[in-house]
Amino acid sequence: MLTGINLFGLIIGTVSCLIILIYVLNQTGYDQHFDHAENIYRIETVNGRGDKPSFNTATTSPPIAPALKSDFPEVSEMTRIVLTDLFNVNLIRASLEVDGYYEPRAYLADSTVFKIFQFHFIEGSPIGALNSPNQTVLSATLAKKLFGNKSVVGKTVIWGSGAEAQTLTITGVFDDESTKSHLNPNYFVSMTTPGMGEFVSTFQNFATNNFVYSYIKLIPDADAQNLQEKLPSFIQKHGKKQLENAGMVDKKLFLKKITDIHLYSEGRDNQIGTVSNIKYLYFLLALAFFIQLVACINFINLSTARANQRAKEIGVRKVVGAGKGSLIRQFLSESLLLSLIAMLISIPIAILLLPLVNELTLGSLSYLNIFNWKVLVLLLSISTLTGLLAGIYPAIILSSIKPIQVLKSAVQIQSGNGMFRKALVVFQFVISISLIVSVIIITQQFKYTQSKDLGFNKENMVALRAGTSDVTSKYDAIKSNFLNIPGVVSVASGRYAPFETVLNDNGMYLPGKNPQDLTIVRRNGVSKDYFNTMNIDLLQGRDFNATDDNQIIVNKATLKSFNIPEDKALSTILLQTHDEVVYEYPIVGVVDDYHFTTLKDEIVPLFLHLDNEPNWVFVKFKTDDYKQLVSNLESTWKKNIDTAPFTYVFVDKEVENLYAQEQRLSKICTVFTFLAILISCLGLFGLVSYYAEQKKKEIGIRKVLGASVQTVVKLLTKDFVVLVIIAFVIATPLAYLAMHNWLENFTYRIDISVWVFILAGIGALLIALITVSFQAIKAAIANPINSLRTE
Repeated sequence: MLTGINLFGLIIGTVSCLIILIYVLNQTGYDQHFDHAENIYRIETVNGRGDKPSFNTATTSPPIAPALKSDFPEVSEMTRIVLTDLFNVNLIRASLEVDGYYEPRAYLADSTVFKIFQFHFIEGSPIGALNSPNQTVLSATLAKKLFGNKSVVGKTVIWGSGAEAQTLTITGVFDDESTKSHLNPNYFVSMTTPGMGEFVSTFQNFATNNFVYSYIKLIPDADAQNLQEKLPSFIQKHGKKQLENAGMVDKKLFLKKITDIHLYSEGRDNQIGTVSNIKYLYFLLALAFFIQLVACINFINLSTARANQRAKEIGVRKVVGAGKGSLIRQFLSESLLLSLIAMLISIPIAILLLPLVNELTLGSLSYLNIFNWKVLVLLLSISTLTGLLAGIYPAIILSSIKPIQVLKSAVQIQSGNGMFRKALVVFQFVISISLIVSVIIITQQFKYTQSKDLGFNKENMVALRAGTSDVTSKYDAIKSNFLNIPGVVSVASGRYAPFETVLNDNGMYLPGKNPQDLTIVRRNGVSKDYFNTMNIDLLQGRDFNATDDNQIIVNKATLKSFNIPEDKALSTILLQTHDEVVYEYPIVGVVDDYHFTTLKDEIVPLFLHLDNEPNWVFVKFKTDDYKQLVSNLESTWKKNIDTAPFTYVFVDKEVENLYAQEQRLSKICTVFTFLAILISCLGLFGLVSYYAEQKKKEIGIRKVLGASVQTVVKLLTKDFVVLVIIAFVIATPLAYLAMHNWLENFTYRIDISVWVFILAGIGALLIALITVSFQAIKAAIANPINSLRTE
């Protein structure tokens, strides 16, 4: 039975290690396949504004990359990429006669993009693929979606709609499934294409419009650190006056190696895509390590617990000439064999669990990830190390038995006063209690993000993708028709949805103040009835009307940033200077602060203005028949709009997705906490088995002298209660520090309560008592004759 428990514990630990290992390895290796990836860098920006918060972004101003190539001979190539998702919703279709798709990750790119990023072309050639205006290179996934399995080079697609629609010629198709890149492109469009591309090509201000992703490639053996040290003088040389005009006290440029972008981008806003976090991976690796370590501790406890059962075997082997070294080798071989068996069993179990793992992590792992040679080598190394670590201590103890004592039935295997085994159990429960605390706090924070008043009502709201000129021109008709649908309460529109980060901003100042002392205010364009639809409180002033031009409605954070009293807000005008032209923005309303970004970020200044070119249409409803509501919305949409597909999301679900990482972390911690507790219980079972074996004669004598079952159970359990209490005392400060640091990532967060630790301690104690009591009662009700008879 003990061998089975040992094997079970090792299988749990090995499966946990394997799953975490393949996930972590899947998150590494990004961008390493590009030629000379170690010499490719992204230029990132930190804009300093005196005592105002710095603006840390992964982007730069348009002219910076070309100027770097011109000024520094160590820069062999440069390219720029613009994520057009920020400016439009990228409607694309094969022709005017077919339905289109809203396709994200559309990049305007310089013609040099494929000189730096060597994507594998399935059709066409990267040479000259984006040299001319209105050229595009599609991903294989998008090409198949638009044209099926046909060859597409030379064909055209319609990008955008209405007067802004452009015809793009397809010059190539690249493989988007076999490479891992932080870019994760869907399609590229040549930078010289009319519109935003022309603006980027001609814009020469080194201070403002930091929305371009700029990359440079250094010559072999170039010193990146040396180039980094030259960047302060470079930006001053080209943009000193422009920086002063923009109110930027200090603009700094930083080189980020592209192979570091996916894992080491913490603190940089405006990432081009979803990035991971090396701290998150370290956390998972630590979980795997502790789970496997707890399994090793179990092996040690269970092996020493059964030492007396093997004592005679060891004594006989020593009498016939077996040395200590050969015995150690035997026991280590047994341990290694058990660990390798656990490894072999863990592989098919991990394969079976992959669908659950993918659901938990939103990943796309397959059995091929497991049979990667790196994974197999690491798994074999972990299993071998586990077998050695788990077996070395029992091997030394067992091989040290003196045969004369064994054969005279006088041996009782012990190691000192058992402090080592007790320390191992304490360590197990330090891990378990810490994980219980972590699960409770992470779950509390996630629930807090779901229940906190965000300043708007996200419930019962559908957001429909707009962004085409057809929707813009027919918006009033769409709104009127939607309001006639049963269950629809109100309709509004906006540039940004509540689950999107507002990226547009203006540098603004008050009349009579220094135009260079700017405050950055985020900007969102909305329609009339937006505040009513979102249930955002209007504290002062009025909603927009059709005659408004530059009139704005601001949040309280804006008033605070400019030191404007709330009762003076409606008589205040904010100013912006652009190309030496001063624009006036009269404040006509004040709304309460609401969270237009995640709770990780502080609410910053925001102004809203009337916008007739929305990216989203918001429909507030009051009905439980969601299916019928969506059906009615779709049929109404298709009656009015024939150039844009009907695409919708529920706002509350999208807001929840902003905290998907925290939700996944909560689930992962819960799973591994359960596994750690399960393995710890096996360890307790092993240790109480050992104790019962050691004290069986004492228990027998006590029972003969009249001791009750309760007395014997108390004898065997009291020490373990002390061990759990010691573990609780050690785990509490460790868990507090870890969770306090984690909560620092959130501007709006819960307070850590004492009851969390008390609950975790009581839970661990109850689990320990249940586990120990099972074996203690079994020993207490055993017939004392069996332990006292002469052997």
